[in-house]
Amino acid sequence: MMITVVILTVAVLLFLTHALAGLNAKEVTFTPPPTFVDEYAANRYQVEKTTSESEQANAKLTTDYFIEAALVRNVIVNGESPDELIRLFTHPEKATRVKIAAAFAEVNIKLSHDEGTDFDNKRKAFWEKVEVHSADIQNALFEALVTTAEERVRTFIPYTLAWWMQDEKPKAVEMLTWAAKHHPDPWVRSFSVYYVIQFGENEAYASELIDDRTHDPDLKVRQRILEQRFRRFEEMVFGKEGEQS
Repeated sequence: MMITVVILTVAVLLFLTHALAGLNAKEVTFTPPPTFVDEYAANRYQVEKTTSESEQANAKLTTDYFIEAALVRNVIVNGESPDELIRLFTHPEKATRVKIAAAFAEVNIKLSHDEGTDFDNKRKAFWEKVEVHSADIQNALFEALVTTAEERVRTFIPYTLAWWMQDEKPKAVEMLTWAAKHHPDPWVRSFSVYYVIQFGENEAYASELIDDRTHDPDLKVRQRILEQRFRRFEEMVFGKEGEQS
């Protein structure tokens, strides 16, 4: 019995050392996102306009959006009409949709932690006004998330997809699984891992990420995977919180 315990202890220590040290770490590489992102845009916007190379060179689509962010804040916090916001979210030019989506996500995470804005109630009021365009907004966020991966910049779009877009949760979970594996930013991968495994309600994607991101090149992502492994083990042994007798 004692020998068995020792062997198990050594095995666990070796596993932890291997995981945290990043041995056999795999490089994060970009691959195309789920096909539903481009398919939605192709069906929704029959004439897809493109942004010229000179326009793209002037500014990154997912970081230079001061004017767009001000619009988002005025609509959500000050209760202004969402018509212009929706016009941008449904614009036939992808670059316009990406920019407003990036701004939307940035403002969202800031206001979510600002208790002085009564944001929770204003957020609910906003979604009631734009409910018919929920799918448009979600796909624009998907497009923007992909663009941030291409531009290699940090984004908080996963936060908005996770906590705001519950009507189309399966698509959001699949998109965040993609981001956890292929987005170059460690925060994006870490948050996506956390959400998909713990709240995604999709065991196939959860297991896939546990196996794949164990070899993530970033220590914080590997630590997140270990946290999820231990949480799942505790739930298996003791049951989920609230279910324990």
